[in-house]
Amino acid sequence: MFSTTTIISLLPLLSTVIAFDPSKRELHPHNINNPHRSNLKREITSDASKVNGNSYDFVIAGGGVAGLTLAARLSEWSNVTVLCIEAGGDGTDVEAKIDTPGYSYLNSLTGSAYDWAYNTVAQVDSGGGTKYWPRGKGLGGSGAINGMFWGRPSEPEFDAWATLNPNADETWDWDEVNKYIKKSENYTAPSADVKSKFSMTSDSSLHGTSGPIQVGHTAYIFDEVAKWIPAWVTLGFQSIDNAAGISRGAWLSTSTINTSNQTRSDSKAGYIDPLPPRSNLVILTGQQVTEVLFNGTKDANGNIIASGVRFQASKDAQSYSVQANKEVLLAGGTVGSPQILQLSGIGPSETLEGLNIDTKLDLPVGFNLQDHVSYSMYWSTPQGTFTWNNLSTSADLKASAQTEYDTSKTGLWTYVNEAVGYPSMNDVMDSEEEATSYASNIASQMDSTVANVKSWLDLPDNVVTGLKAQYDIMQKWFTSDVGQLEIILTMLGKGGNEMGIQVALQHPWSRGKILISSTDPFTQPMINPDYFGVGYDIDIMSYGSAFARRLAAASPLSEVMITEVYPGPSVTGDALNNYTKTNCGTEYHPMGTCSMLPKDSGGVVDTTLTVYGTGNLRVIDTSIAPLHISAHTMAVTYGIAEKASDIIKKKHWKQLAVQNTTSTSAGSDQASTASAGKATDTSVTNANADAASGSSSLSSGAKIGIGIGVGIGAAVGLAALLLFFCLKKRKTGAAANEKGWYDQRNVQGGWDNGVGAGAYKEGYATPSNEPQAYPMAAFDNHGSSSVEPPFAAHSRTHSVDTMATADLATRIPQSHSGYGLSGSSTPYRDDHSDDGHDHHGHQYPTPQGAAAAWPTQQSYQPVNLR
Repeated sequence: MFSTTTIISLLPLLSTVIAFDPSKRELHPHNINNPHRSNLKREITSDASKVNGNSYDFVIAGGGVAGLTLAARLSEWSNVTVLCIEAGGDGTDVEAKIDTPGYSYLNSLTGSAYDWAYNTVAQVDSGGGTKYWPRGKGLGGSGAINGMFWGRPSEPEFDAWATLNPNADETWDWDEVNKYIKKSENYTAPSADVKSKFSMTSDSSLHGTSGPIQVGHTAYIFDEVAKWIPAWVTLGFQSIDNAAGISRGAWLSTSTINTSNQTRSDSKAGYIDPLPPRSNLVILTGQQVTEVLFNGTKDANGNIIASGVRFQASKDAQSYSVQANKEVLLAGGTVGSPQILQLSGIGPSETLEGLNIDTKLDLPVGFNLQDHVSYSMYWSTPQGTFTWNNLSTSADLKASAQTEYDTSKTGLWTYVNEAVGYPSMNDVMDSEEEATSYASNIASQMDSTVANVKSWLDLPDNVVTGLKAQYDIMQKWFTSDVGQLEIILTMLGKGGNEMGIQVALQHPWSRGKILISSTDPFTQPMINPDYFGVGYDIDIMSYGSAFARRLAAASPLSEVMITEVYPGPSVTGDALNNYTKTNCGTEYHPMGTCSMLPKDSGGVVDTTLTVYGTGNLRVIDTSIAPLHISAHTMAVTYGIAEKASDIIKKKHWKQLAVQNTTSTSAGSDQASTASAGKATDTSVTNANADAASGSSSLSSGAKIGIGIGVGIGAAVGLAALLLFFCLKKRKTGAAANEKGWYDQRNVQGGWDNGVGAGAYKEGYATPSNEPQAYPMAAFDNHGSSSVEPPFAAHSRTHSVDTMATADLATRIPQSHSGYGLSGSSTPYRDDHSDDGHDHHGHQYPTPQGAAAAWPTQQSYQPVNLR
């Protein structure tokens, strides 16, 4: 996700960046045209007392890329409540550093309060030192502080996720995951002049054009970047559009940038800021989720039920708790999600017992860690070559560039690294025959490699089974076009007026783990990516370094990359390997610690992303990825969250019999927008009582021994909610500021006062009859050209609300696959693999009612531009 390999080396440059005066900058440029800015009912608050002791239908731990995507999508249903809890700030105090693209490189939030600032344990096979692991902490997560790369892997890499999860009706292959990436994407193609100058290939049909995340290219690109793709062509490659599912080749990567004003488009700017009033969504900042609460209740299949979560601002701060009526959703990332699970008693029993944590579920949480490891090589440039060094060292240039950006949103501060390429093993080795021989050698040593990794990391047996399945796939990729290395051009040198090439391993054979070492949630877990633990990784990186040297020597790049400065042309063989290991670091793409795999292959979650052995606890972030990809991980994370939102909505869908239409619902059938209730589950109320009294929290065993049960508690809360809304509706009707959205009732959509008895329906009147009933996605007009706004397919006036996840809204089911459907036998069963309950996964019943067929087509509308 981040684009430079050694952010620490950039820190000396940060002090040279000019100070920014917030008074001279418009606030919230992404939200300036939102007509609801003055009366937003959806709160972003740092006051934990506003939510403490409340109950919400969905509680999300983490407000990063995945967390805010979930928050926006789930709260599209007005009759459910959503709470999203984020440990970091809301970003308003650092808007310039978030919004200005170039700041992520030259004035980074790395090392600030918006960075978790993790460190690994000592890396025995990588120089012996620890490695710095920055991760975003704040609304938007790493997507708010990273290098803004937006890319996809090749088709075989996503297809491998499906291969690793056989017999699963929730498919995670290229077609399915890419569909959801496109759903989140609003792509703006470069101009013809830009395409021509930089030899770019761009096919808009491969991209999403109505999603909330703005994707495009920067207003300014250094002239020397024009030599990048032609140099690859010199070596026999092609210019590609990576969205085609092809990684081999060169391109100028798309970035998460709003091309209309050259500001960063992150999950807050895309999914949250443009929202109209939405009182059923609360976003709490400055509070870290420390534990998932359970009271001992189980569902009919014996799965334990999560009651809610506990959270607090710091180690010595007051602890708070909230109840989750429907589900707890962990979106804490590859580090945060496994840490929360382990602190909650879900993880390797050996680790938990060593810390006196009651083991609720013995699962390999924290294993299968995979990360892209990278380092950079640098070349001198001819005198007078204009690079990022000019900006980083000249106060006058920074000042003029800042003025240009502030006044016109153009210039040097818009630039981010974009020039990238992916060679296969056939490309980086001397011949295809050599690559084939190398792959054969790996196959012959597979058993010993697996045994060594098991021994080094003390892997559970089921994790070993999954590792072998992953290795079998990776070995076959050696003789295919799957990219094995990412090669990035950087216009920022190591300290002088240089240009660099970053070399990053994409499919590491080394595996690591993340395990807690303390019951204190504010103590960082032990992060061990075990860089270069398996020797194949340094072999591949060495081949990548040789390829980078060939590329720098290829015309026309050779015109500006003159002499190799670091590590130097004489550094080869073991000396080059040692230099690589010492100078390498994370490429900021960790994944795999809560892997989506069959349980007997080391899985933590099934293909509905539900934690094995639980009934309502999911992990939704990049930690679920079972096998690494040749791409930055941000677009993939959005895809995971978008698909997960549909999976969750399928589970909680309810159809009601009404006149001549499909009706949909979730939760209660009340006409008013839902509000939070009060927690009744004793695991939550007792936790709050303990916190208020200052007594120590109950042990897991004590919690299991008490409580009336989440089911009864939820029923009591629901009954109270029903009575409240009925009385409120009888006395006051809809609030005045709701009328424009909610008071347009009719029998075809929205709130039906007739046969549906006030039931909520996600539907629309046709434009020729009455206005739309609820601000969600228009029905797919199935090619009709007669539909007028706001139902036209590409209206740009709609907010996020109009991007409803309405599989949930189609009147006429189509035969072809749509969002939320995997194209297999039924969309209601997640995984046929063994989860400990009669060899079945979580099964979602077919909707009942007048229109029982599951809708298979959706339409979406774009958000207002940021």
